[in-house]
Amino acid sequence: MTSEKRIRQIVRQAATANLGSANFTSVINSTATDSTGHEALRITIVIKPGAETKIKGDAALDTVVQIQDRLRKAGEERFPLVEFATTEELRERGNT
Repeated sequence: MTSEKRIRQIVRQAATANLGSANFTSVINSTATDSTGHEALRITIVIKPGAETKIKGDAALDTVVQIQDRLRKAGEERFPLVEFATTEELRERGNT
């Protein structure tokens, strides 16, 4: 299992490369369970307000694919469930 610090580093690198550092603020990761009952890795990329209109579908998809590839190469066996959310969306869900 990959360390929390290394996971955040991998996600930040992929997000910066594809979304631009001006469009996101932080990365949150935690343990989750996938649809088959296996342990998974929940990753939330917190984007800045208004960034959702600047981020194109290809950039978001490329970010997810790079995260999956880089985590697998780092030895992470848990499947990454990647989502994008603003701070406001997280607050509304009670995640902050």
